Amino acid sequence: MQTTTIDSIARTAGDILSHAWKAVYDEKKDELSEMFKKFGDRAYGAWIQQFMAPVTERLAADGIIIRGGFNLNDSIENWGPPEERERCIWYIVKTAEGEELGTLVLQAYHSHRSFFMPRAPRILALEVTDREAIIAALSDASTRIRWDLREERMPQPELHSFPIQRFEYATDTSIGDGLKPAADGQLYSWNLDNALGHWGRYGWELVSVVPVGGKVIAYFKRPLID
Repeated sequence: MQTTTIDSIARTAGDILSHAWKAVYDEKKDELSEMFKKFGDRAYGAWIQQFMAPVTERLAADGIIIRGGFNLNDSIENWGPPEERERCIWYIVKTAEGEELGTLVLQAYHSHRSFFMPRAPRILALEVTDREAIIAALSDASTRIRWDLREERMPQPELHSFPIQRFEYATDTSIGDGLKPAADGQLYSWNLDNALGHWGRYGWELVSVVPVGGKVIAYFKRPLID
């Protein structure tokens, strides 16, 4: 099937990626783990170089050209804890004639503690090809956090020799509704009490509130029970 749009190209690339990354990981895990011990994150670059090769080859067979491998200058890594950092690597997509069609973005989740991928890598599609526009798009969380794409998590290795408390977090973007005066102009506490009580009933603790764009965002957390 001829792939002509950036979205269809991303789907093709994603299909190849879904098999290639794990095959390389299973085959080269010991070698890459040793490389990580000596050189750190360079091991992930070597891993990406290898599993992107079949993606590049398949697209080339369809007349779609990307610069394969891993180029540090065409990537950013700004998100996540050390155990699950997210690096986004981008590849400008061109036809064989040199026409730019868009950009493929590889989301590579990785640990800085050991050679480990907490989540399977994914491919995203962007219409833009300019470097600044790509970075701006990736800086918008809604570009990277995609509920329409499958998320595959890997079994977590034992990170600590002692139990640690884990938490989950959630936000409420309408908590400020409880701060609006009633019809008589009075500000009553029970509306806010009701909203907070609703969260507290399920074990959520309010930890912060932040005003954003005329709204009040409430941040909650509760312990995770393994």
